[in-house]
Amino acid sequence: MVNRFVTAALLTVIACSTFTAANAENAYSRPVGTDHQSVYWTLFANADFPQVQIAEVPLIKKAKVASIDSTPQNNLIETSGVAFDNAGRFWILSYGEVNGVPTSALVFDPPITRSSTPAITLVLNGTVDADGLAFDPSGNLWVSSPGNESVVEYTGPFTESGEPTPATVLTAGINNPFAVAVDKKGNVYISNNASTGTNSIAVEKPPYTGQPYFLNGLTGPGGLIFDSDGNLYASSSGTPPAVVRYNRNHLKNGDLPSIVDSAGLRPTSYEAAFAFTATGDLYAANCGNENTAGIQVWPLSTERFGKRLKPSVRYTNKKILQQGCAWGIAIQ
Repeated sequence: MVNRFVTAALLTVIACSTFTAANAENAYSRPVGTDHQSVYWTLFANADFPQVQIAEVPLIKKAKVASIDSTPQNNLIETSGVAFDNAGRFWILSYGEVNGVPTSALVFDPPITRSSTPAITLVLNGTVDADGLAFDPSGNLWVSSPGNESVVEYTGPFTESGEPTPATVLTAGINNPFAVAVDKKGNVYISNNASTGTNSIAVEKPPYTGQPYFLNGLTGPGGLIFDSDGNLYASSSGTPPAVVRYNRNHLKNGDLPSIVDSAGLRPTSYEAAFAFTATGDLYAANCGNENTAGIQVWPLSTERFGKRLKPSVRYTNKKILQQGCAWGIAIQ
């Protein structure tokens, strides 16, 4: 599955959608209009490649892209998960000078440009090769750390640079965690990339006692994201690869995906992370290999998610294909 998997451990990002479903079991709505948005993604690459690329939403096949390279000032290198917090700040996980042991979270005030430097730098003690991040309803940060088989919580608010002490470290039932997502109740969902069909997504409920239950049905799961109605989207890199949805009433111990959509996905596709636009379109960062890597769009603002829905847009460029990976993705 991708050259990135050979060099180090890997992940997603959680982002919020703002659309209203016409059907809770098959979430879908018409566009309601949106302010200008941009999509941001990382390549999980060394300094020979861009660390962040940015394009306008809606993404088109021949989009114009701005690239942010690694500099001594921004300390971006081997960038993985990305997210926007509730204050609109842009968070990027970066392996930096210590090669991810621990990983840093670099926080930028948008818009991020080639000359931007982090407003805050957090050295995430307790992480090794961190891949994805998410925020819970209280503004606390959760980070997946496959290098030491854990998911780590840090308590917000985050107002200055430093080395925060982990508030919670989850290890029970976690097996190569790539993505992390948090629902409106503070339940933490973790994709176990080592899964071959069972214990695919570990679920920890507050107060996080280290006794997870599991959603099943995925092989090598990657990205995770909730829509505004509480349905969980995930990816499976089995044969064939798929984007799946667990409906909000199918998130109990042992549940399987409610919908499995393999339509239009090439055999080596790996959806590492997801993001929603304001109108409800689903974007995914594909880190399959040099033949499949790029950004894919499922037009959920105008079509229902289902097992035969193909991506309406596939975007890639020379740098993404050379690296064989688009990894983290966020939209604002």
